[in-house]
Amino acid sequence: MDAVRVVLRAYTASFRVPGFYGYQLTLPVPPLATVYGIIAAAVGRWVSPSDVEWLAYACDYQSKGKDLEAIYQFERKDEKSVPVLKPYPKSRTVIEREFLFMPSLTLYLPPEWEAAFLRPRYPLLLGRSQDVATVESLKLVKLEFPDEGQVKGVILPIELVSDQGNRVKAWLQNLPLALTGEPYRRLLGMRIFGIVDAQGGSSLIRTRNWLIRDSNDGRVVPIYRREWVAWYSIH
Repeated sequence: MDAVRVVLRAYTASFRVPGFYGYQLTLPVPPLATVYGIIAAAVGRWVSPSDVEWLAYACDYQSKGKDLEAIYQFERKDEKSVPVLKPYPKSRTVIEREFLFMPSLTLYLPPEWEAAFLRPRYPLLLGRSQDVATVESLKLVKLEFPDEGQVKGVILPIELVSDQGNRVKAWLQNLPLALTGEPYRRLLGMRIFGIVDAQGGSSLIRTRNWLIRDSNDGRVVPIYRREWVAWYSIH
């Protein structure tokens, strides 16, 4: 199968773990919702799962760090009112945030998305507004469909993690699939995934129709098809 391989690099990345507030952990791999957001930034319009026939990706990084971040909080009486800064001292909160240092996101997409990453319309972010990424390389590649492979730096659906035929070392987390593009964004769905950290070694996956292999460098990653994402977005 033909595909475009996009390699994004940045100095830092932060993919917030849902449910943490006082101390914000980072995921070692972005959820699907973040990847759809990156594609949307590149093309210059909101992208929903129905717009992307399939996608596959993996994330690597050199190390993790911690930072102190000041957050200024605003409030409003209703959806039509203008947000105003909360009264002191509630207006300012300092939190400790974890981040990835020197992350690299390798993204595989159908070839028609190549033009969007040749000249991205908006900044490509790996998390926060300061986590600006650049397109390090953009190449057309051939993908194969193996029945097994070693994977790392990926997220796996819970059914692959729980399959006794696989050997998976993963951190289980409920992650967002996608969001709407409205001003008040609505979550389209959540799903439990197993996160295979690139720094924690690889996991052996044996399955049909879930893996792709880059014929250039041999990398194996799970593929997320439009139909699968749409199914779990509405059920």
